[in-house]
Amino acid sequence: MIDLTTGWVQHPGVSGGWHLEYVDPVCGFDISIVTGPKGSGLMGTIAPGQPTTYEAWLPGLSNPTGYLTLDELRGIIMYLREKHRDEAMYMD
Repeated sequence: MIDLTTGWVQHPGVSGGWHLEYVDPVCGFDISIVTGPKGSGLMGTIAPGQPTTYEAWLPGLSNPTGYLTLDELRGIIMYLREKHRDEAMYMD
């Protein structure tokens, strides 16, 4: 199970923003995930009546990816796990 619901803390630089530092227990990579109120400058928003979206710094990317749902992030993590497993198989 990929738990992206616990461990959230208030974002230190964004009023009303939230931050999660996710460390994958399977592969060890970390992903910084943030969200905040509309107009906060983040590529993830908490807006009444709208689904919450998230900005994430994914492994290997130099820029964040934005406006993702938690389900989309879980799918990306599953893909990264498979990629890590496949690369480990061919490193021998």
